[in-house]
Amino acid sequence: QFITKCDIFSLGATMYEIALQRTLPTHGEEWHEIRAGVLNPLPHISKELFDIIKIMIHPKREQRPSAEMLLRRRQLLSEEQKQLIHERNKVREANEHLAVKDARLKALIFPGRTTLTRANTLG
Repeated sequence: QFITKCDIFSLGATMYEIALQRTLPTHGEEWHEIRAGVLNPLPHISKELFDIIKIMIHPKREQRPSAEMLLRRRQLLSEEQKQLIHERNKVREANEHLAVKDARLKALIFPGRTTLTRANTLG
């Protein structure tokens, strides 16, 4: 919440610098290209990571993700967090299947059961 879009840019620039395996320029044409969102290809990192870096150093600060949004990116989750999400999805799917089977069972036990409604009565 307290991390600004400038901090996101700085972190993205640091990640880009690490991926490039060299320091970033402090001025000049390449620096202006980076500030304009033009990055050198990085074939040794995944496309997903490259896309995260690119959006983090987007020229328009309103286009940069918040720290909270970044922490939701699957590519940045720990293996434990990914496993937890996988297990939660399995539980959700099992509950959905159980609800369908429960509805089928109720239909078999109570076929043709209708909901009773009360007619208007005078008070």
